[in-house]
Amino acid sequence: MKKQEIINQLLDASSAEAILFYSPENRYWFSRFKSSLGYLLITKTKSYLLVDGRYITAARNSKNIPAEIKIRELSSNLFTQMNEILKEHGVKRLGFESDWVHYAEFERYTKIFKDQTLVPINCSEIRIVKDEWEIEQLQKACDITNEVFEAILKYVKPGMTEKELQRFIDNEFLVKGAEKISFDTIIASGVNGSMPHAVPTDKKIELGDLVTIDMGCYYNGYCSDQTRTIAIGEIDPKLEDIYNAVYEAQSLGISLVSEGVNAGDIHKQVYDFIEKRGYGGYFTHGLGHGYGVEIHEEPYASATGKTILKANMTLTIEPGIYIPGLGGVRIEDDVLVLKDGYRMLTSAKRELVKLKF
Repeated sequence: MKKQEIINQLLDASSAEAILFYSPENRYWFSRFKSSLGYLLITKTKSYLLVDGRYITAARNSKNIPAEIKIRELSSNLFTQMNEILKEHGVKRLGFESDWVHYAEFERYTKIFKDQTLVPINCSEIRIVKDEWEIEQLQKACDITNEVFEAILKYVKPGMTEKELQRFIDNEFLVKGAEKISFDTIIASGVNGSMPHAVPTDKKIELGDLVTIDMGCYYNGYCSDQTRTIAIGEIDPKLEDIYNAVYEAQSLGISLVSEGVNAGDIHKQVYDFIEKRGYGGYFTHGLGHGYGVEIHEEPYASATGKTILKANMTLTIEPGIYIPGLGGVRIEDDVLVLKDGYRMLTSAKRELVKLKF
């Protein structure tokens, strides 16, 4: 479905005649143009991107912005400009992002758009189904992530600190062609692996450690999110059992992905599997989330998730087991939902890698 059709459905459902996007994520999703500030005003027949002097030349020169989007430069009479557009299109009911606009911004809207009734519209799911161009960008981000992972296996060694490895990874993404990292890289070695979102420290990576590496990047505004846990030499049999449990649980979760499946049910089945393996109390987060322009988007595969998956939705599958005082394991992959199954976007080896030194 084209983006304009998605917007028109939202407008029809809320009886609004136009919607004003202020969030950078939704503006980029619709226009393919990045700016820290700007507005995107969309009616059922036309759309207008308004950016200030810092971005206007880039916007006018951009080959990515769809031709049907009218570009306007913001001026001191910005809201006069907007009101003129609304008047031209006879807009009496103006939608806004209820899931993004905070109260102070809403109050400002009420003073500016006096001739319109403001209509809150939940936009949290407008990006949930990706088009082919979006999928291509996601795939490229995942391909770069795999290249970085292969570089990590050649670089990591006992004696380096978690922070050293983090710095290498963050730089390597840029070397491989990413725009930037998609979140703060997580490096958790040894007992630090028991913390799902551990912050890299000066702890040295040692022989016998498991090292969890959660990383990702942006490419053309779309992100990847991959986690691997690797072994620095031989590891304790208990840790290997934990790894095998997570690997099998993730394999189960991936196999369940398909159009028509409830995302919450996938989480439940994976949790039940881990519980039967004796580690239920140590799997402490949702199984996965969507990704695209943002690293966390709809749908969510969690205990409260209810989204019925559709083709071209995205979902991470990332079970983990975290045992305080011992360590932990997480394996995460980016998956694309298909009508009859799934497609893996990440491609790094999922089986336990034991590095020899």
